[in-house]
Amino acid sequence: MNARRLSLGIWFLLVVLALAYATTRLSIESDFSVFLPRGLNDSQRTFLAQLRNGAVSRLVLIALEDDEPQALAKLSTAFAAALDKDPVFNYVNNGGSAFAQRELNSIAAVRYVLSDRVTADRFSADGLRAALEKRLEGLAGSAGAFEKTLLASDPTGETLHVLQRLTPDRQPRRIDDAWFDESGKSALLVVETRASGSDLAGQDEALKRLGADFAAVRGDGPARMRYSSPGAMAVESRTLIARDVAWLSLLSTVLVLLILGSVYRSPLVVLVCVVPAISGLLAGIVAVDLGFGSVHAIALGFGATLLGEAVDYPSYLLTQRRADESMRDTLARILPMLRLAVATTTFGALALLLSHFSGLAQLGLLTVVGVVVAGLVTALVLPHLIPPGWHPRAAPARPTRLPGAFVGIGPRVAIVLIVATTVMALAARRSWWDDDLAHMNPLPATVLAQDRQLRQVLNAPEVGSLLVAGGATREEALQTVELLRPALERWQAAGDIGSFTLVSDYLPSAATQTMRRAALPEPQRLRSNLDTALAGLPFRAGTFEPFLQDVEQARTAKPLTPEALHGSALGLKVDALLSEQGARWFAVVPMTRVASPGMMPGKVAALGVPGAQWIDLRAQAAAMVSAYRRQTLVYTAIGILMIYGALAYGLKSWRRAIQVLLPVVLALALTTGTLVASGQPVSIFHLVALLLTLGIGTNYVLFLARARQSGAEHGGTLRTLAVVGGTTLCAFGALTLSSTPVLHAIGMTVCLGVVYSLLLSLLLLWPPPLPSTLPSTSTSPTDA
Repeated sequence: MNARRLSLGIWFLLVVLALAYATTRLSIESDFSVFLPRGLNDSQRTFLAQLRNGAVSRLVLIALEDDEPQALAKLSTAFAAALDKDPVFNYVNNGGSAFAQRELNSIAAVRYVLSDRVTADRFSADGLRAALEKRLEGLAGSAGAFEKTLLASDPTGETLHVLQRLTPDRQPRRIDDAWFDESGKSALLVVETRASGSDLAGQDEALKRLGADFAAVRGDGPARMRYSSPGAMAVESRTLIARDVAWLSLLSTVLVLLILGSVYRSPLVVLVCVVPAISGLLAGIVAVDLGFGSVHAIALGFGATLLGEAVDYPSYLLTQRRADESMRDTLARILPMLRLAVATTTFGALALLLSHFSGLAQLGLLTVVGVVVAGLVTALVLPHLIPPGWHPRAAPARPTRLPGAFVGIGPRVAIVLIVATTVMALAARRSWWDDDLAHMNPLPATVLAQDRQLRQVLNAPEVGSLLVAGGATREEALQTVELLRPALERWQAAGDIGSFTLVSDYLPSAATQTMRRAALPEPQRLRSNLDTALAGLPFRAGTFEPFLQDVEQARTAKPLTPEALHGSALGLKVDALLSEQGARWFAVVPMTRVASPGMMPGKVAALGVPGAQWIDLRAQAAAMVSAYRRQTLVYTAIGILMIYGALAYGLKSWRRAIQVLLPVVLALALTTGTLVASGQPVSIFHLVALLLTLGIGTNYVLFLARARQSGAEHGGTLRTLAVVGGTTLCAFGALTLSSTPVLHAIGMTVCLGVVYSLLLSLLLLWPPPLPSTLPSTSTSPTDA
């Protein structure tokens, strides 16, 4: 009685502590990037940083539709004004003159360090004369009114020059001072969120404010808004994942409970049966939160399937209880096999825990902790909870041997099945491996198509590839970017690329700034040069005093820094394009309309610019996944060896361990072949699911092999396999209905693997019986 109270007391206390932690400290995340691998090199780490927090990740592309163009233009202006006042947005532009004027003012304030035309000759008497004569021509032209506003402070035209260089080569159509698509039916806006693309809470808040601001300015009008951004797609992914997790968890739980209820015919026993699974799931979730700082929603969805696996352990115990023995005696009889079952499943999941995918490592830790805790609760707590008089219904009698005509046919059927699957997989004539990260995206194709359409209309940067310039310091990275301009201009002129954006156009290197300031004359020299240049020109005396003041202010100003640009349109660009990662600085060069991305790595390398590299995001992603696929294959081999070692130790025979493991390994091969033959290449998520199948399938073979020692136990063990196989298939089968590729891949793979494991176990191990060296009903708990 004391042991019973102690076991139940400790278990209850730990459950209460875990529940208290889960309800007060648990943090749930939905950032899908945790299911991306960590970069192996600087290129891959830069790629991942851009994917999570880069400039492209914060852009929201907006289209206003379903109204007359004039009404849409008016709505666009009001909407842009509302967004501009909203603190969750850093930058807003609808092509309106108000926003253009603000950007123009930002440029004018620092024009002399931004303009590449600032040289000593530019401010000589001859250079000023030429500039003034050109201004006179401009004043007489169609843009004369605009030129007049800049004349007194900027007669050399540096502001306009910088503006032209920063303006993309292709812009949307304008109607009534607002951007439109070519058809004139959609008003366009570009918004940059303050939150990074990986900050899903911030992105969600920004999108809610976007909708609220639009509703406020639209009123009762018929217009509607479409928008797209990496952040919006991430938030939508989170919604889909959360929806999947909720209903799939409910579905798998209901199906498992129905199976248990039909077998045990006692609500109390069914409730007790799920206690180890719930305890393991709770412990696993707490462990993941402590180990990783949060729990991903996909991990929670996967954790629901742990219910189907962890209820196997009580089922092994309850269905094996004999009419003439106590629960403690039953536990002592099957404990060696139960320990092996827990060990093999744990070893199969260890490869997940070692993964460089943070999300997969979460699944691994959840499985390892959950399975171990479920096994411990089954052994130490469950016997004290089962009603003393309860026994399972007697299993129907089964023949211990097949009819003579069928003896030995099992291996032949297995061989035919393996050969047929292999032939179909090879006949499929498609790649066996899937390294494309895009196939992980749970979003509908229509959402992705909308993003591509808006990105093309607004001439937004490509997300498939980018040029990166790196350096040990910020200054070195900026100087590297400056060296790239001549080549980029050549490629642009040749039609190899559309537009490009250089951070050095917004923040030149300190060396370039010093050179340009040195080219600005001292006040006396500049005034003398200006007086000479004005001789004979129709300008009033004193017109250019603002120019003289601005030049002197620029000449003596402190170097321009990102901090000095904070809060301006220029500062937003610098923050988006220049970042520090580890001990190095990286400047990203976004481009549009890259004609031949495959040729760009060679062209960039041929420039000989140190620190410059071309990153094909899709290629880098495929390279990362391919590398981790190979790594996962290694982990799979290690997992098989660890499971084999556990079997050899527990069964005290390396030959018996091979006999037990062989059907499961063949089941893994059949599962892989079936996936490929059905048109589903194997992704890294299928591989990690195979590891789970390895542990689960080994459990089934162990108990089937054990049954062959005694004809009296045969029927009971087949019933046990039916129960545990059914609950596992229900739990993982629910995942096959998921729209989240990670969960779908794991569910489909485990279901196939479980079916093949059970089938091959029956085909290969039914006749003749294994030798009696397997742990038997009289085996002591210390024997294995």
